[in-house]
Amino acid sequence: MKCLWSDSLPFLVALAVFSSHFQEGYGGNAAPAHYYPLQLVDHLNQNNSDYKGEMWSQRYYVWSDHFKGPGHPIFLILGGEGHIPPEVGIKYPFVSDHLAKNFGAFVVQPEHRFYGFSQPLLLTQQQTDPTSGESNQPQSAAARLRRRNLEGNWEVAEDPRVQLFTAEQALMDAVRLVQHVAQDRLHCSPDKSSSKYCPVITVGGSYPGFLSMSARLRFPDVIDMSYAASAPVKFYSQQVQEGDYYNHISKVAEKTIPGCSKAVRQALDAVLQEGSSSNYIPALDVGICPGTLPDYIENRQLFMEELVMMVGYTFANDNMANYPPSPQTNLYKDCQIFLDSQTSDIDKVKTFLTERLGRGADCFDMSLQLPTGPNATISGGDWSGDGTGADAESWDFQTCTLLVEKIGFSNESMFPPRNWTLDWMNAHCQDRFGVVPRPTELVEKWRFDDLIAANASRILFTNGLNDGWSVGAVKQNLSDSLLVLNFENGAHHSDLNSVGPRDTDTEDIKEGYIIVQNILSKWLEEVKELAYQ
Repeated sequence: MKCLWSDSLPFLVALAVFSSHFQEGYGGNAAPAHYYPLQLVDHLNQNNSDYKGEMWSQRYYVWSDHFKGPGHPIFLILGGEGHIPPEVGIKYPFVSDHLAKNFGAFVVQPEHRFYGFSQPLLLTQQQTDPTSGESNQPQSAAARLRRRNLEGNWEVAEDPRVQLFTAEQALMDAVRLVQHVAQDRLHCSPDKSSSKYCPVITVGGSYPGFLSMSARLRFPDVIDMSYAASAPVKFYSQQVQEGDYYNHISKVAEKTIPGCSKAVRQALDAVLQEGSSSNYIPALDVGICPGTLPDYIENRQLFMEELVMMVGYTFANDNMANYPPSPQTNLYKDCQIFLDSQTSDIDKVKTFLTERLGRGADCFDMSLQLPTGPNATISGGDWSGDGTGADAESWDFQTCTLLVEKIGFSNESMFPPRNWTLDWMNAHCQDRFGVVPRPTELVEKWRFDDLIAANASRILFTNGLNDGWSVGAVKQNLSDSLLVLNFENGAHHSDLNSVGPRDTDTEDIKEGYIIVQNILSKWLEEVKELAYQ
């Protein structure tokens, strides 16, 4: 299949040849960690901040194998909602192995603040609560907010993350870092008319795709162009209906194996009916290990909501990874489980959960589905799944503040209906973090709901049309420099995966790699031409 342009292009695309070599496995390109010790804790409130002048050390990675020196581009890969260990390193081999090679470019990739080792706020030894038994090792974000009051008692401080843990602060981290790298390490000129100027191209997939677009929109003097894959722009501009996401997940599952969506709904309905006349919680029946039911689940209704959430976000995860579409994908195997005519409906749910969450064990530990931090719940700020551990706590916080996503289960989906409401979010976020969601604050400030009116330019959006997040994507060309590539066979940023171009890619993705390279090449020429005007 061909990749689908939303509109005809105003220019011809020249062909390029990519090597068929790709890295085996799904780990990106391993690289040693670097640290930038002069990152500002607070970029936005320097004249009125508790953190005025304070700095912290941000972890980042570089790839210099193909850099041809000043005058060549810098790819700025934006970190997102997860830690980036050295064994992962550079997340997108298409950038480090192909685009960087083609353009003689340098690659730099910061880890997002409040993830992994990139912590603007850390407890010192003196701040550690001696009664907790904890040393000054990495702790949950909530634990880092504990401090002694004037009476010497431990209390929870007003959460500084409300001001410090934002997309804008993260973008300003990236801008400050790339300027440091360009000028102090690479000796690029800050003067765009100089032959030693190094144009900056932001790259990201998913939330980092949104950041990539936003970097070009917010800092056009520093960021020359953006490559934004599977960017959930319309989720954050609040232009997506709550049922759209899981409705699309259901349609793709049905396309994967006909009858899948009906079989999933039938099995879940059977579990909902099991012992429905009492307060019976069928935890063991669906494969939950004894003693692992989280303490907050005190009644049948809440258990059923969390059960459906686990099934829903597991399908959502497998939808994102459903590339190249084939009988080898987890989504295909999920559907096979529910279409097994020899298994009862309840046992289908049990098999699904133990296979996917228990990794084939006889049961799975439901408590391991929780993020870290107090008052953690399986249903969090992101109903496509917050994830688990410390990364999930941080993402829960972000989706509880500015990155509000309306994602619910409609009756049209393959899941029992459950409405997403702002009232539910307010209650969850207040209980979890003491914060109130601000769903429209970002779009009102940045105006990414109308990129033309915002005078945006040189942004390339790519979307896999099988991806649930595509319901909130920019899917049509907006101008001759706000371009869109839609991949009929693509899933979640399949063009920016952790393997890179490979022989098994579908034809639309193979063609997309060529088109992406040529669009960026054309824009780099434009940057040079503008410099000499």
